[in-house]
Amino acid sequence: MKTEKEIKNVIETFVKAGEERNVQLYDDILHEDFRVIANRYPTPDKTSIIPAANYIALITKKVIGGTKYKVTFKSIEIAEHSATVRAELNAEKGGQLVTFLLIQNPESKWQIITDMVVQTK
Repeated sequence: MKTEKEIKNVIETFVKAGEERNVQLYDDILHEDFRVIANRYPTPDKTSIIPAANYIALITKKVIGGTKYKVTFKSIEIAEHSATVRAELNAEKGGQLVTFLLIQNPESKWQIITDMVVQTK
């Protein structure tokens, strides 16, 4: 399925951009209103919502990123011009369960608008 392959490519590019801390890779795949949502982070009573500019700044300052992950796609649900992807990102030390929300822009390119992360051990 071409659409599913395009969506997987966007997610894999996102993960690669974080691994390499290569913010240029985000240019075409992050929607201008992109947000990361991390519930119960940095403490159990908090929820962090990080807009695109702040996320890219954290990558640039090497506060986050630099970890190599193996991506396992758990599910991809496509509804017209929107998609929900659940993926497991496994690293040597820990991992993440991530729900990505994607939308197609007016040029029909898939972009990530939300990344909701749950850290795993």
